[in-house]
Amino acid sequence: MVLAVTPSVAKTPLMRCFLAVLVLTLALGCSRAPSPSAEAAPSLRVALVTDLKGYLEPCGCTSNPLGGIDRLAAQVEALRKDGVPLLVVAAGDVFFDAEVLEPARVDQAHRNARTLVGVLDRIGVTAVVPGGNDLAQPEEILEELRSASDFAWLADTSKIEKAEHQVGGIKLALLGARSGANIDAVRELGAEASSQSDLSILLVDGSRRDATELANASGADFVVQGGLDQDAPIAPRPSRGSWVLHASRQGQGLTVVDVFQNKKGAPFTDESAWSREERAGQLDRRIEDLSAKIATWEKSGDFEPADLEPQRAQLAQLGTERAELAAPRPPSKGNVFQARFVELQKQAPRDGVVSKMMLEHDKAVNQANRVAFADLAPPPLGPGDIAYVGSTACSACHAGAYTWWRNHAHGAAYLTLQQRHKEFNLDCVGCHVTGYEQPGGSTVTHNLDMALVGVGCESCHGPGAAHSVNPEVKVVRMTPESTCIACHNEEHSDLFDYDEYVKTLVVPGHGLPVKAPGSTPAPK
Repeated sequence: MVLAVTPSVAKTPLMRCFLAVLVLTLALGCSRAPSPSAEAAPSLRVALVTDLKGYLEPCGCTSNPLGGIDRLAAQVEALRKDGVPLLVVAAGDVFFDAEVLEPARVDQAHRNARTLVGVLDRIGVTAVVPGGNDLAQPEEILEELRSASDFAWLADTSKIEKAEHQVGGIKLALLGARSGANIDAVRELGAEASSQSDLSILLVDGSRRDATELANASGADFVVQGGLDQDAPIAPRPSRGSWVLHASRQGQGLTVVDVFQNKKGAPFTDESAWSREERAGQLDRRIEDLSAKIATWEKSGDFEPADLEPQRAQLAQLGTERAELAAPRPPSKGNVFQARFVELQKQAPRDGVVSKMMLEHDKAVNQANRVAFADLAPPPLGPGDIAYVGSTACSACHAGAYTWWRNHAHGAAYLTLQQRHKEFNLDCVGCHVTGYEQPGGSTVTHNLDMALVGVGCESCHGPGAAHSVNPEVKVVRMTPESTCIACHNEEHSDLFDYDEYVKTLVVPGHGLPVKAPGSTPAPK
């Protein structure tokens, strides 16, 4: 545990004494009493996914691509290995990432959704509450997806719905609700669920305010918050007698909740290390901020000593809270849960069967798009437009730069898609070819007989037909950042730094003169 305090603060006599006591208290209390799970297995384990948004896998161009439905499947399988009864649920946009799909993307999006249904069935999902993007799709595709699902769809045809389910001897009430649900109906259904089940779980699609309002009305033990569409998972938060849970987006991870139920109907206590760490961070920040202010006031001398006493008292109280947070506690005899967020990093294991399903999906999408877009030509040249000619046309005059490019990641960009059966995938191809959807450029399938595959010279320096005929026609010498970030954005290139990246591109043969063999640097 770390308590961050500025050096100037630590120099004051008051703070030296305060910190010594606090550090000693923390040191003595750093080992907590065994958790309930150390004495008995959980009654139930809940794995939840929020706002999956139809993502089968992340873009592979980031430094640490998070997610992937095959990694999710492997993690769920690992959760079953110790024999704890497992419930898997999802809330928020599950199958689609937009309300209105671009016409060209409809078929690929529908294929994604069908594949996802099959994977979720294999994972053993029990119920989903679909989001607004899902329900905005045509009824015929929704009915097809429902019919193919072994799991329940809740609150898809009404705004509040209940299903009963039993896991490991525990009788569960699964409630689904969405923004705009009638609160009286939620209250009535929640009361019925509480009286007839051992545990009730509410799946919500809506805002944070919606989740709080629906949680308070339903009286559910746990609430799964879908509809936030944010990357950062949120630690469990209380809402009257309920606990609201969240699990990131796009399948980047899942929240796992171990439930220890000792008394039906009794409230649950949060014993999550995740929550303690969140609270510890909040207290540390408040302690550091207030300590710095007190030090500044003391140094200035422009204050009445009595005026600082309330501030010192508040600081001491914060320190006490921080120490109590780390102190050992006896195991709870009531109902307890422990939640954790499992981030699915690129080194996480994958489910082999699901990986094969995804490979077959990619092959099918590739073939379908190759046929569907076979005749799709780029926009025609307009007045003043210049056609693309491909990087080979540059090689006669720029042999050194061309050779360098062929061995650069830009030169192999299309090959990386071909190796994965994604060269006709609409989510990928645009950043792996040159002049995509530009006048005289390329499309999903049209690329001047492979002359425009890869991120070629013209991607950075502009279309080159005129320059290849007359070198006096200028091209872009230094590529502006706006060109790069069209593809090197946060989603696809999280470590991209324009100034640093440009330095790796301006090299001998490409922006710098090639040194003659055996030459020595000129004297400075």
